[in-house]
Amino acid sequence: MGPILIVDDEFGIVEAMRDLLSDEGYRTAIALNGKEALERMAEERPCLVLLDYMMPVMNGPALLEAMERNPLLRDIPVVMMSASPPDYWRNLRCAAFLPKPFSLDELLMVVKRFAQGAILQ
Repeated sequence: MGPILIVDDEFGIVEAMRDLLSDEGYRTAIALNGKEALERMAEERPCLVLLDYMMPVMNGPALLEAMERNPLLRDIPVVMMSASPPDYWRNLRCAAFLPKPFSLDELLMVVKRFAQGAILQ
């Protein structure tokens, strides 16, 4: 299985998520915007994408659209993360939504649901 790709422009959030998931035995990759995420996915197909809604360069909805157009990426589960109100993300095709701020336990629950088989150990 590929890594869990964490896509967020707030590096502190990325680091905390990466550390937590690594401690739980998951392999991770990071990208700070949607464009970087597409580059990472070209290098290695992730098993799950944890995606922030608002980012510079390419935001979450634009990345979702690019993934949907690509037959190699369209079936990867995406968990959208945002502090935006539901009207912003309600019609997006995502496996799940995590409203910010979320607890680390909530994050682990969602990851365990969608990233089965991604544990290295």
